[in-house]
Amino acid sequence: MCPTPPVDPITGFPDIETLIPHRAPHRHVSRIVSVDGLKAVAEGDFMPADVSGHFPGRPIIPGVVMVESLAQTLCALATLSGEHGQMVLTGVEKARFRGMASPPCTLRFEVEVTERRLGLTWAKGRVLRGADLLCSATLQAAMVPEDVVQAALKAAGPLTP
Repeated sequence: MCPTPPVDPITGFPDIETLIPHRAPHRHVSRIVSVDGLKAVAEGDFMPADVSGHFPGRPIIPGVVMVESLAQTLCALATLSGEHGQMVLTGVEKARFRGMASPPCTLRFEVEVTERRLGLTWAKGRVLRGADLLCSATLQAAMVPEDVVQAALKAAGPLTP
């Protein structure tokens, strides 16, 4: 019998680290808030130390972190939908940045799958701080079987400094 994964006591969803492979310092989603069919909403808590180099004395959350957070939310949605393997981001289109966020803050990540075809998934995503839209983008991702991921990692060889 498989052990039951830890559940977030507030949201009732599995702990985010059981849903996505990302870990600190590159895990930006703190929790899943809701899932409704092809839609997911997540939140990320950011502190100044999370972005200390961007920019010293005036930290802001980089746009690339916002887009990555949308991809992590899509990955969690795929896992909760029963998909298996490693979700990888294969494209970003129409990314628009409409505002900045300075930590400490909590951002909301919304993704909605719009199309699935030929092993690819497309989703529209939005990043909000309260009611303010900070970022929007269209994501393209693929679910790669675990054995393919392991073979690619083996072929890549050891990391060199």
